[in-house]
Amino acid sequence: MESIDVVIVNYNSTEHLLRCLKSLFETSDKVRLQVFVHDNASRDRVDQVTECFPDVRLTKNAANLGFARAINNALRQGASRYVLILNPDTLVHDGFFESALEYMDHNPDVGILGPKILETNGAVQGSARAFPNLLTALFGRTSLLSRAFPNNSITRGNILTARSDGITPMEVDWVSGACMLVRRRAVQEVGFLDARFFMYWEDADWCRRMWQNKWKVIYFPSVSITHYVGVSSEKNPLRSIVEFHRSIYCLFIKHADKPRSLLRPFIFWGLIYRLAFVLASQIFRRILPPDGRPSLWHYEPVQSKPIAAHKIKVLRFIARLNVGGPSIHVYLLSTGLNSNHFESVLVTGRISPQEGDMSYLFEGSTGIRPLIVQDLQREINPVRDLKAFFHILRILRQENPDIVHTHTAKAGTTGRIAVMAHNLLGRGDVHTVHTFHGHVFEGYFSPAKSLLFIMIERLLAKSTDVVIAISKTQKDDLSTRFRIAPSARIKTIPLGFDLKPFLESNALKGRFRRSLGLKEDTFLVGIIGRLVPIKHHVMFLDAAGLFLKRNPGIKVKFVLVGDGELREMLTVYCEQKGLTDHVVFCGWRRDLPEVYADLDVLALTSLNEGTPVSIIEAMAASTPVIATDAGGVLDLLGPRNGGPPSGGFTLCERGLLCKRGDAAGLADGLTYLASNRTAEMKEMARRAQSFVETSFSANRLVNDVETLYLNLMKRYSRNG
Repeated sequence: MESIDVVIVNYNSTEHLLRCLKSLFETSDKVRLQVFVHDNASRDRVDQVTECFPDVRLTKNAANLGFARAINNALRQGASRYVLILNPDTLVHDGFFESALEYMDHNPDVGILGPKILETNGAVQGSARAFPNLLTALFGRTSLLSRAFPNNSITRGNILTARSDGITPMEVDWVSGACMLVRRRAVQEVGFLDARFFMYWEDADWCRRMWQNKWKVIYFPSVSITHYVGVSSEKNPLRSIVEFHRSIYCLFIKHADKPRSLLRPFIFWGLIYRLAFVLASQIFRRILPPDGRPSLWHYEPVQSKPIAAHKIKVLRFIARLNVGGPSIHVYLLSTGLNSNHFESVLVTGRISPQEGDMSYLFEGSTGIRPLIVQDLQREINPVRDLKAFFHILRILRQENPDIVHTHTAKAGTTGRIAVMAHNLLGRGDVHTVHTFHGHVFEGYFSPAKSLLFIMIERLLAKSTDVVIAISKTQKDDLSTRFRIAPSARIKTIPLGFDLKPFLESNALKGRFRRSLGLKEDTFLVGIIGRLVPIKHHVMFLDAAGLFLKRNPGIKVKFVLVGDGELREMLTVYCEQKGLTDHVVFCGWRRDLPEVYADLDVLALTSLNEGTPVSIIEAMAASTPVIATDAGGVLDLLGPRNGGPPSGGFTLCERGLLCKRGDAAGLADGLTYLASNRTAEMKEMARRAQSFVETSFSANRLVNDVETLYLNLMKRYSRNG
């Protein structure tokens, strides 16, 4: 008589488990069963199993180990040729063992066999499936779209049971772990279930590994069981939903090779969207049952207050307060809004180790103390990003803002998705504003990744009340070039700064040069910003080398103010190019007015920009500027006035412009500026200073944003 190991993991499903065991023993008269039940800390009298079935080997775990880990522990206890893995909420039908074992004996290349699985009403479950793809989440077995369009080609391609004639065995990608007959020799070759999957999708992963090791997976519809779906998972629905999404992401990153692995950010945020939607759906099912009357779970959503009765509460998100324009922008708005009409709360994340920190702006008597979300950071990290998402949800619940205003890509994504989930859960009616300080659609990633980020931003823009561009060029890019949102929903609000220290920087002349040991006759060229790839400092150094070769009689020094991940690489590059004696790495400095006061030229070599702060500050200090044609640079430099008869640059109204990546053009522009320290250059600098003083004041920024907030609240007050 054939001996079979039966492995069942139980979690608060003991009543169903007892019925399952009864069906097992009633249908196993021609086989010998060794049944292992591993219980994951149930609280529903699991000891009844031993009382009713003394031959069953019951193991009671002190904690919930998850499905895969408990199965693996049980697999180690048995030694039979075949193992039946079974859910406790199933009933085994007559004839199961004889037919299934006969097929396995005659087909030694089969590693896993899955039977027909029936619903309690007799309908066939979609238990044989194709490996998940990008559309699986939308057209899954029980998704809304599959229910609405049951005959669509995507669901048919995913649910392979639909292709079965109900009799003939068929090869499939994977079968449900609710019931699978497994050959132990295949387990010994392939390995146990991956315990990183707490619950869900471990069966798909196991079947994929079976195929990879030349073991077949078969759907065998001539035998069947009945499955009471979700009995265990409904005991803790919130965790079940979260683990479902976590496991499918784990499955993707485990098995996705290039080029599909490039879709990782899109998959992650797509699953976050789906998670928020499913959680909201579950909550609303409890709040409003089918009869339409509120249940005991009913939660009264926060009612919007009349605009005149309270201050407008603005919750502002930025990924990190690193050195740069976005941090200054956020500081001015957080501290500058009229306190009689607005209340500001700032939420930010962690600074990367190599970045300069501007949180010092909030020291002293600003009255604003940023809330720090430790898991909100620049890098994509699924675990930390998910923690940050839930932390932000808690902050939204606690603060109950009227408006959430997000800044920068990472905070914009996490913050806006959290607002969607918050609103869907009935917690409030929060309006969203997002400012693009730049964008990551060009110059940061490969074309495939860039396209994914564009698609994500298009989705996010649909739930955003107002999108802010910081320059006309950026608005054109967002509305026309990348089609992130319609032009009517994008408002242009230029940056604003406290420019007084730079406007008065002439009184500081000589201090920066003395700190470097330089005399007045040294031509001093500077570049200010993070040492990261998008800033393209290699172009700056290449131009320095060309300038030195072309102008051996000019005493010159090139300074890099800033720090970042490329510091070491750029230092080595200088040594390789023989530039060490001519280049100074200054690191981050707070005395920027002194720096600009002594620079003869500010250079910018970025591949992509929003509105570069360094150019605005240089213009306020009357420092000539040469920059690449990136993002909003041309909006700052003004109309092109043409150029000299030769050279790779163009004279603009308020500075010089060269092409991105064109080191020779930058060297030409530097040579022109070094040779033409004339009244013409002074007039260009005067025009630039007057322009930024008028266009980029802190008062103008604050007034523009206050007006936007008030109009936004009035609009929804009227619509409400």
